Amino acid sequence: MLSVQFVKMKLPKSIAKNSIGIILSMLLIVLIYGVVGTPLPHGEIAYTSGIVDSVGCRTSGGLANDSGLKVWCWSDVNIPEYTGQQGVAFSDGQLKVDSECDERQVTIVNGQLVFSLDPSSPPPGKWCAKNFNMRAEIRTVPWHVNHKKGTEEWFGWSYTFGSDYIIDKETPWLFFQVHPGIQNVAPQMALWVIKKNQFNGHEAGEIYVVNTANNTEYQPTGIIPEAGETLNIVIHAVWDDAANGLLQIWLNGVSVYDRQVATVFDKYPWGGNAKWGIYKWRWANADDVKKSRQKGVTKLQTSMGPLRMITRTPDHPAYGKNAYSTVMPQ
Repeated sequence: MLSVQFVKMKLPKSIAKNSIGIILSMLLIVLIYGVVGTPLPHGEIAYTSGIVDSVGCRTSGGLANDSGLKVWCWSDVNIPEYTGQQGVAFSDGQLKVDSECDERQVTIVNGQLVFSLDPSSPPPGKWCAKNFNMRAEIRTVPWHVNHKKGTEEWFGWSYTFGSDYIIDKETPWLFFQVHPGIQNVAPQMALWVIKKNQFNGHEAGEIYVVNTANNTEYQPTGIIPEAGETLNIVIHAVWDDAANGLLQIWLNGVSVYDRQVATVFDKYPWGGNAKWGIYKWRWANADDVKKSRQKGVTKLQTSMGPLRMITRTPDHPAYGKNAYSTVMPQ
C-alpha cells in the first residue's frame, strides 16, 4: 500500500474556499515535491525518489563513507541476478550480499530482507572453501571503508526471528557486526546469540553485546527472543579509543549497553563495515552441524525491516547530536 506525505503550504483564498481545489492542490504538491529532499532533524537531508510504503519509508541509501542519513526500505529495492559467487551488489551498489556458501540465502520478501541459512541446502557453491553454509549477511560498501577515529554512526532496524525459530543450544551465532576488514580478525563489536553453558547463569538463546575492541568484553542483555518475536534495535557508536570512543545499544527501547569505551583496535584504529544477517561460524565444522541437527536445529531464518543509518565525521554540523528518533524502527 502506498501512502503520501503532504507538505504544508499557504494556499490562495480562492482555492482555500473550495474543497475540491484543496485536494487538487495537495495532489499537485505531492507530484512536485515527492522526489525532493526530505528535511530531517539536526539539518540533515535525505534525498528520495522511490516507492513510499505504508509507514512513509522511501529508500535513500548511500555508500558507507557518505555523510548524513541513509535509508533502505526493501519494498523499493531489488536484488539482481545472483552471481554464483560470494555475493552480489544491490541498491545501486550501496550494499552487498556476503555469503558462505550460497548468496541465494538472502532475499527480499514482502518488504522484508530475509536471511535463510541451511547448512546443506542449497549445496555450498563450488567457489566456497567451506563444506556447509554458515553465513547469510549483507554489508555496507565499499569494503575496507576504514572510518577515521572520531567518526560517529547511528543504526536502526527491526529484526524478526522466524516462526519456526528454535534456540540452538549447541552453537552460538551473531546477527550484527562491525568488522575492520582484516582477515582472521574478530569484529570490533557484535550482537551474539549464545549457546548453553557459554556463560555461567545465562541460558542459551540470550543476546549478548560483544565488544572485542574493549579487551573482548561480553555484556549480557537478559533478552532471549522467541519464535516470531521482533526486536527493535538502535545502535550509536563513536569509533575511537577508550578515551573518546562510545557505544550505546537499545533493544526494544531499553538501554542494554551505554559506555565510553574503546570501539576500535589499537592495531587497526578505524571503524569498519557494518554487516547484518546471520553468521553461524561453527557450522563450518561437520561436528557442530551434527550437534545442532541432533537438537532439532536444521536451519535458521530471520528477517529485518527498513534500515536507517547515519554517518557523521567530526566536522559534520550535526556531529554529536541525538539521532535516536531519526533511526529508530517505525
